[in-house]
Amino acid sequence: MIKHAVTITNPLGIHVRIAAEIVHHADVLKRKYNTSLYVRKSTDSAPIAISMIALLSLRIEKDDIVEVSCKEDSVEGRNAVIELSNYISRLVTDKNENMYKLDNIMVQSNIANEQILQSISVGIVVVDINSSIVSMNNYGLKFLNMTLEEVIGKNVSDIIPTSDLSTVINSRKKHIGTTQIINNKEVLVTRSPIFSENKVIGAVGVFQDISELVAVKELNEKFSKILECSSDLICFVDENRKISYLNPSYMKYLPLSSQDALGKDLKDISADGLRMKVFNTREKVENYVYQKENIDLICTIEPLFIDRTFKGIISILKPVDQIKNLLLKLEHSQEELNYYKKELLRHSKLSNSFADIIGSNSSLQDSILMAEKASKSISTVLIRGESGTGKELVAKAIHNNSNRKDKPFIRVNCAAIPENLLESELFGYEKGAFTGAVKNKPGKFALADGGTIFLDEIGDMPISMQVKLLRVLQEKEFESVGGIVTQKVDTRVIAATNRPLEEMLKSGEFREDLYYRLNVITIMLPPLKSRKEDICELTEYFIKKINKKLDKNIKGISKEALNYLHDYNWPGNIRELENIIERAINMCESSVITEKDLPIYLTNIIPQKEYTLSFSDGDLLTMKEYEKEIISAAMKKYKSYNKAGKVLGLTHRTISLKCEKYGIPHEN
Repeated sequence: MIKHAVTITNPLGIHVRIAAEIVHHADVLKRKYNTSLYVRKSTDSAPIAISMIALLSLRIEKDDIVEVSCKEDSVEGRNAVIELSNYISRLVTDKNENMYKLDNIMVQSNIANEQILQSISVGIVVVDINSSIVSMNNYGLKFLNMTLEEVIGKNVSDIIPTSDLSTVINSRKKHIGTTQIINNKEVLVTRSPIFSENKVIGAVGVFQDISELVAVKELNEKFSKILECSSDLICFVDENRKISYLNPSYMKYLPLSSQDALGKDLKDISADGLRMKVFNTREKVENYVYQKENIDLICTIEPLFIDRTFKGIISILKPVDQIKNLLLKLEHSQEELNYYKKELLRHSKLSNSFADIIGSNSSLQDSILMAEKASKSISTVLIRGESGTGKELVAKAIHNNSNRKDKPFIRVNCAAIPENLLESELFGYEKGAFTGAVKNKPGKFALADGGTIFLDEIGDMPISMQVKLLRVLQEKEFESVGGIVTQKVDTRVIAATNRPLEEMLKSGEFREDLYYRLNVITIMLPPLKSRKEDICELTEYFIKKINKKLDKNIKGISKEALNYLHDYNWPGNIRELENIIERAINMCESSVITEKDLPIYLTNIIPQKEYTLSFSDGDLLTMKEYEKEIISAAMKKYKSYNKAGKVLGLTHRTISLKCEKYGIPHEN
């Protein structure tokens, strides 16, 4: 490449007339030496082909350094570059006064046009005949997130891959109102070739983000509908003191005042009124009660400022009789709400009291007794037990047996809510706190204010949330996501888990301070495998319950099927039992559930034989003989003094002594 630098000495720089002379001379040299010439400012990165559009887009001023170049490294190319450089250095504005004025006018006109293009809120890109970008306004650069230096001289397809300006140059046809994707946004585009004496010298593209057009239109439509549908009486006065808008409610309630008021000067309508006062003082008037056209009104008038520039006032009137009617309706609705709330609570108590916790197992009864005592307190309760043992049922019973029974019972499953949503679920969020937060939303703690919140699966709560929960438990306060105001809350906390919290403390998965704060009253629920004596009663209860649900009429369960239920280990506890009974009722073809209605994995278990009394020649044996036989059978089945003792209602030591007395072997 051959290049040569030239310093511009012309006082007006390279303006329209000078640019025309340079382009003309470059064309002459191109024909003479058969070479294309390029030009760039020393501050720009890429040279562009010499044309009127290119030269004027560079905005070359006095003392700027420009570089003339050609791509061919030849004698002809060198001669062309030197001749054009010398020609440019000799060009000056004509000394003739009239011609100087004309040049100056053209420079000013070019500057004005440039400023107009830069101020337009649409993107404008101009390319030369070679599709090289010679100009782009501020909107376009901002839309692309690029600078002018980064785009000038580059092929438009390199900057905007979806551009179709080269097609416009070749076809010489205008594209009007087409859509295009630029920088991952959909834009509305108009493209047009640029002609000079019927010769295409380049093209211009004008584009605008469609979302801006749609958003403005949609916003105007929504705003208009809000004003039209509002029951408030709304009036706008512009910055020139002219009444510019009255909504339908205003015209309906105050027909005399609104008659011919639009477009009138506020001074001519009500020179001493409140609106005139606010217009002059720029100070808000709020909840002012007065009478107009024999209607009692509550008035709020506020000045409007946009970018600290006064744009008029807005007046909002509320008819007093309308407010009174709303209050009456609200009171009526509140009475209805209280009635339905009492009815709901009355019915819910029937299904959520301690009486519904079925079972006579001693461990279960101990847990229920502790839960009844806990219901009289406001202390935190931690319910522990395997999954499906009825932890939520106990939590509801505690709430319904407490003095908070008329307040909400809110359940939160800590394991079911994603970590990034748990904070906003518990504490709520403010409008604009994150993308999609279009309005304020109260959290579960706020909803449970005055009542009980049940934090199920507390062991699965992320460590980052545990410290925030600890603050609520200790201080009874929290902040919503995006909020700055501390909210006080009076909520009784009942937590539940099936996780080994003590082991989690050692591994750092659960905070020690939170553990001790929760572990005030602990209720342990036994698994179903430890209370098999309750299976029969639970089965009867579920048959009745599911009969209603499925509209069936199953009378009961066979003895053989019940034996299978007794011999199963029940890893899913009561929930699993309920599901198996529901399945059996669906499968049952008679009025009684039999073993064939049970799942195959359950009936594969060999049922234990029932114990039957032994007789000697048809007569009963002695008590000692039966005692020996019973203890022997228990030890054979359970293998340990402790387990056999629990089944027979005897202590570990008693069983040990009896085995020794009767010579019953003990298998380790």
